[in-house]
Amino acid sequence: MKLNRLHLAGCVLVCLALTAGAQTAKPAAKPAADAGNFQLSLVTPVQIQNADRAINGLRINIIYGQNTDVSGMDIGIVNHATGALSGLEIGIVNIVEGKSSAVQLGLINGVGEDLSGVQTAPVGVNYVGGGCTGWQVVGAGVDVAMNKMDGGQANIFGINYVGGDGENQLSAAGINWIAEKQSGVQVVGAGLNYAGSDADVQLTAAGINLSLGAVGAGQLAALGVNIASESVDNQINAAGINYAGDASTGIQLSALGANWAGGKTEAQLVAAGLNVADSVAGAQYDVAGINFANNDVNGAQWLAFAGINIAGGKVDGAQCVLPLLGINYAGELNGAQWSAVNVASKVKGFQFGVINYCDELDGLQIGVLNIATQNSLPVMVVVNANW
Repeated sequence: MKLNRLHLAGCVLVCLALTAGAQTAKPAAKPAADAGNFQLSLVTPVQIQNADRAINGLRINIIYGQNTDVSGMDIGIVNHATGALSGLEIGIVNIVEGKSSAVQLGLINGVGEDLSGVQTAPVGVNYVGGGCTGWQVVGAGVDVAMNKMDGGQANIFGINYVGGDGENQLSAAGINWIAEKQSGVQVVGAGLNYAGSDADVQLTAAGINLSLGAVGAGQLAALGVNIASESVDNQINAAGINYAGDASTGIQLSALGANWAGGKTEAQLVAAGLNVADSVAGAQYDVAGINFANNDVNGAQWLAFAGINIAGGKVDGAQCVLPLLGINYAGELNGAQWSAVNVASKVKGFQFGVINYCDELDGLQIGVLNIATQNSLPVMVVVNANW
């Protein structure tokens, strides 16, 4: 019995020793490779450090070098990191398959995942496969961020593209394109600004500003077209077209061209051209041209020189062609009309012109020929009144 007890105790001790030895040896079974401090590469695999080793310090790639993570300074013709990059990278071609928190200077700069830093190319391509927090700058070429951009893109000549929401895009001549919401500013000297959803500010000297959503602050074109598929605050154009698919809550201003709001507008001003809105809650001003509201006008339609004011619905306010060189038309008038020819189905107020016409008159007509078809005297000269 005593022998059996000793045998059992010995077995337990051996098992405990083996277990402890196994646990002690397990961490050392597959030791992690340490990062190297220096790498010199001719063409991978002809290099000091293996390609599957990280570099923390300086890497020089005479022709082509490949490592996993690189932290520090990376210099060469073709620099390739299969992992992440942090620091400074200078080369002809810079490729990072993972994330980058670095500055890349080259002709082709590519990051497979997110970038937190800067990409700069005098001529070439800057590419980020994920989101970008920072800037992409190219002299002539293409900047691409496939997801959200917090920062900006800039080029002298080329294309700036963001696949998600974006902030700022600057181009002297080219295209600024944000696939979703633009919060910031898009500026192009000559070319196109595009936002696939809402936009804040779009500016072009000669070109097109286009937002498929609402515009929160404004669109400005010296020569070109401003288009907001939904509502817009302000659209200003020296010579061209301002268009809002829905309401214009602010001002549409064009020196020569057209202002068009598919919904309600507050203020449209054109020196020579056309103002068009579904309805007006404010005013349409034109030096010479046409002011048109498909429905009601709660305010004024004003022509300083010559043209036509048209309101398909009711006018609560005034229609005026100041030197009497034009036509005013309203479905119903509650206010005043002043022009060579004034026409309204129902008038409650005042018409002054050469020819004044209405079906129902509750007010005063002054002109060469005054017509109110439902009056006891439907045609009068000089003055016609009915209350």
